[in-house]
Amino acid sequence: MNILHFLIFFGGAGTIILFALDNALLNRFGHIFGLARGADVLVYGSLVMLAYFYVDLLNKDTKSKFQLTKLISQLAINECRATYKDRIFSYNNQNPKDDFIFNIRAYNEASTLGTAIDEVISGGFHKILIVNDGSSDNCKEIVSEKQKKYPHALIMIASHTINRWWGAANQTGYNFIKTYGDDLKIKRFVGFDADGQMNIKDMDVFMKAISKKHHDLYIWSRFIEWGKTENMPPMRKFILGIAKLVTKIFYGSQVSDPHNGYRVISLPTLRKFVITADGMHYANEINEQIQSHKMDYEEIPVHIRYTEYSLGKWQKNSNSLKLWLEMIYKKIFFR
Repeated sequence: MNILHFLIFFGGAGTIILFALDNALLNRFGHIFGLARGADVLVYGSLVMLAYFYVDLLNKDTKSKFQLTKLISQLAINECRATYKDRIFSYNNQNPKDDFIFNIRAYNEASTLGTAIDEVISGGFHKILIVNDGSSDNCKEIVSEKQKKYPHALIMIASHTINRWWGAANQTGYNFIKTYGDDLKIKRFVGFDADGQMNIKDMDVFMKAISKKHHDLYIWSRFIEWGKTENMPPMRKFILGIAKLVTKIFYGSQVSDPHNGYRVISLPTLRKFVITADGMHYANEINEQIQSHKMDYEEIPVHIRYTEYSLGKWQKNSNSLKLWLEMIYKKIFFR
């Protein structure tokens, strides 16, 4: 309890006792606010105080979660670094594609993670960081199998002790590569999902764009060429359109597809990003920082594959409502 809490609690209690002893005084006080009954002052005042304390408690809880995530993330980074230190320093780049590292977050993605790793390797990319976000399935075993299958590749795994969700997984991946990017001998970071939505062939488009002009980052878009998206439900198109409008209002972002994960980011640019959100709000943090740092970016059309698996697990429409509420809370009330 701080001084403000003390004043509100005991000041409010004292005011209620005073008005209880003199109802006429309560009514006169209510008339100041244009209220017919003085008792309404207590009702409305109580609602305001309840709202204040709710937001205050929510802020404290959010900050506690931030600290927990930060701790779990750092432990995962330290363990990963210790495990792969020798391998990192001994790895020698063989071709230009070794300048890229793929960050794949995974939470109970055993049915699709192996295929995602195979796809990245088949595209000629050999550096992968999997962030295992407290999975209870055999994600770790799958990564171990792929490490044996591709001994020429640098496949690493950083594991959270408990599940912290999308933003936390990206926080770990971003911070690991921000810190050890030079040791990894990489120039660019690639965000890639484990659920089978993303197509490694789109990296050809990214790399072609990079060869023409070096931007700070390259961002996927499902809206530059509509034909590039497979099986996108109409409701999903509508929700993403609303998300674009809301993101523009709150953050001034001009990105056509604000809630995206397929990004290619230069190492110096990656080091400017700071992710704190545990959930999907991390995408809003990224959009806000793109604007605040005036980052130079190019949007790239990609082939996104909506499947029954991805729609059922991660792409529920209800998640969008949660994200909008979190966006409003973080922008207006969180301090």
